Amino acid sequence: MPQSLPLKAIFFDARDTLGEVDRPGHLVPFRPTTERLLEAVKAIGLQIGVITNLPDNVDSAAGRKMVTEAVLSQDAATGKLKTIGDFIPAANIVTNHDAGVDKPDPGIYAAAAAKLGVKPSEAIFVGENLIECLGAQTAGFRTELKPYPPGHEFLPSLLTKLGASKFDSGRAFEALFEHEHLLGERIFACGRQIVDALKKQNVNKAPAESVRTAMGLFVYLINNFADQAHLRAEEAVIPLAVARGMDPKKAEFVYNHHEQARAYWAGITLAYKRILTGSAPDRALAYGDYWRLTEAFVILFDAHAKLENDHLYPAVGSYLNDGDDTRIMTLLGEFGWRDIGPFAEMVGQMEEALKPPPAKPLAARLPIKKVEDRRPRLSGQAGRLSSTKKAKAKARPRASR
Repeated sequence: MPQSLPLKAIFFDARDTLGEVDRPGHLVPFRPTTERLLEAVKAIGLQIGVITNLPDNVDSAAGRKMVTEAVLSQDAATGKLKTIGDFIPAANIVTNHDAGVDKPDPGIYAAAAAKLGVKPSEAIFVGENLIECLGAQTAGFRTELKPYPPGHEFLPSLLTKLGASKFDSGRAFEALFEHEHLLGERIFACGRQIVDALKKQNVNKAPAESVRTAMGLFVYLINNFADQAHLRAEEAVIPLAVARGMDPKKAEFVYNHHEQARAYWAGITLAYKRILTGSAPDRALAYGDYWRLTEAFVILFDAHAKLENDHLYPAVGSYLNDGDDTRIMTLLGEFGWRDIGPFAEMVGQMEEALKPPPAKPLAARLPIKKVEDRRPRLSGQAGRLSSTKKAKAKARPRASR
């Protein structure tokens, strides 16, 4: 493809390119790679924009807010948040609602180039979707297919510290684990809601469909995401810090908490099975087992995550060098699932199932009695006069409240 004109603008896709959309209108950037990528592009001097398809229930204003307010990092000294909006202004974000067509239609790419005042041949589109890249090429853009999940496009260069503090080692592995903890916090919140629902459950009846859905997703996530993708990865990093001189006692609580959690999960999984397939008397007992074990797990891991974020990770990171961090990030891609996006979507579905139903309009909840008009009706001239007055009153502008 001819590339005679110099580049003036770069457009990114949002979902799975800059981060993961774990629920409608919410973008979680890849850390630390998205910030590094945007910093590099800014240093090059290109205009930066986004071209994104939004679902029907997310309008353009919400889509721009989703991108610009997505948090990349926090300054350890000042506490100030750095967001994608620090690199990409809202005015540079073009949605399918704005253009009237979805990617890969060439029209949306042409609209984006026009918005930034560049020719299509002066722009490049970067995304993880091959079909969308082909659509951009058809519009005259250059394109670059970005790896997903991200990370390996930054290797083998060393992943140097991003800035350390008392509660943050600055290491890339710590940013990755804390990123996963954000998803864990949402799982904990759903666990609390399930506990509240089951405490009120009539043990002689089946759970409501929404609660049953949430219970099933909760069981699936603790068994297939929490253990395989997170706990085992943490347990693979700690020995490297111990080899570098860290006292193993500093990490003993991690292994103890992990084994305790696995015991809780086995009990929750069995209780869920008994609720679905057990006899009526056993199901009544299983409800209590499910919520008690879930409550115990949530309490434990709520405290566990704070201990890891504020104490374990900084300690581990202080014993590792840049080479260790780079190798760990490569190895972590081989533990569990390479793409946790589907699990994030499941968390969103669980949150949706646990949402309270929308309140009915007041008129629907309060029956309105029809009041019979008992006033005497006038006839003749008086009746005609009354009709004239009514007509004038109807034509008169009505004051708003």
